[in-house]
Amino acid sequence: MIEITSIFILLSSIFIIVKAADFIIKAISNISKEFGITEYFLGFVIVAFGTSIPELATAIFGSIAKKSNLILGNLIGASILDITLVLGVIAIIGKHIKIEGKMFRTFDQTLFMTLGMVLLPFILGLNGKFSRLDGIILLIAFGFYLFMLIEREKKFRHIKRVVLKDIHKDIIILVISISALLFGAKFLVDSAIDISASLNVSPFIIGILVVSIGTTMPELTIGMRSVIKRVKNIGLGEVIGSIITNMLLVLGIAALINPFVFDKRVFISSALFLITLTFVGLLFLQKKIVTWKEGFALIFLYITFLISEVIFI
Repeated sequence: MIEITSIFILLSSIFIIVKAADFIIKAISNISKEFGITEYFLGFVIVAFGTSIPELATAIFGSIAKKSNLILGNLIGASILDITLVLGVIAIIGKHIKIEGKMFRTFDQTLFMTLGMVLLPFILGLNGKFSRLDGIILLIAFGFYLFMLIEREKKFRHIKRVVLKDIHKDIIILVISISALLFGAKFLVDSAIDISASLNVSPFIIGILVVSIGTTMPELTIGMRSVIKRVKNIGLGEVIGSIITNMLLVLGIAALINPFVFDKRVFISSALFLITLTFVGLLFLQKKIVTWKEGFALIFLYITFLISEVIFI
């Protein structure tokens, strides 16, 4: 029997995480613009990292609590949500999004590298565990990915002289919001563990079906806003960046804090689904045009994933 208190804490924690992440993203965006960072880099790295902070906070507290299956489920579920629901909603709202100029060149140069980065955790996890060495490998891969993007950023960045008084408010908001987000993440993990125990369901399933939806809300919010405001570079860029951040940086940190073992059968089926969906999403982006029809197709694929997970629980 699920306690009403646990459900209330879960929903309240998700709300706190989403609102805190929203403030974090705004603060990071303002600071990055003051430093003269270009839009495509803002979407690929800054916004993608900002929207992955809920997953990072959840992973940190999940690792400390030694609930590795919850972490893994959350990361895979959140990444699947990014490439299906978030990209799908962006495509539906945008109706007919053209990928061109600097934006297309960035995607074009990172398509295969992105797919390779998503494959890496799958390969490392085939033995049913993530060691500290695996964590180091994932962090090195993330560093390499980031280095490649920074090298491209140098070609487009315009240098600005930043004055502290121009960004001090954003720094204060950033510190307060990160504190609130960490607070929410701790209670999110605790309540998710209580609910999974009450239902006698694996924390992996709770992570992939419930927690991931909550921690992906910032990506969905930013994605919708970016298309409505006609800043599509940020929305589409954050989708790819968030997946890379989740599967390399966040998973790498979790493995470093506490190496863990997991159910290979459940992991492999979900990871294969993620790899396949990432490939499909990248193919859509490769076409240079993403339409509303492809958006509905991606959402249908997510519904298919949900049904398959529920059937095999």
